[in-house]
Amino acid sequence: MELSLTIRNLYRAIGELAFVMTRSDKVTSKIEKIVFKEAIKEDLGKESWLAEDRFNWLDLQGEKIDVEATYNRVIFMIRQNKQGLSEELIEKFISVLEKVAGVKGITDDEIALIERFREDVTKIHQEN
Repeated sequence: MELSLTIRNLYRAIGELAFVMTRSDKVTSKIEKIVFKEAIKEDLGKESWLAEDRFNWLDLQGEKIDVEATYNRVIFMIRQNKQGLSEELIEKFISVLEKVAGVKGITDDEIALIERFREDVTKIHQEN
């Protein structure tokens, strides 16, 4: 099955948000990268490379990532592609974030980010 451009963009957005999650402590560890790859394979299937590609691209940037700016860009991208959202896809995205956040023990900041994402993406989905 060929994924629509909309779904491709949503997969890229979750790759970006997962990367931000790993950078909340300023360092992306090897184990976080491994867990991310396993999580997206499990939750997103064979098209998970789209999320992985975005994650790796950000990792190569090596700069300090601005969590708030990146979060806002991800939400904007999701809003632009909201016709592709489904409750099932939202749950898959949250599952990926929770797995990545749980690598080193989930922090209050990570919990807050996941909950904020859940609220924002649910609102966007309900606008459809």
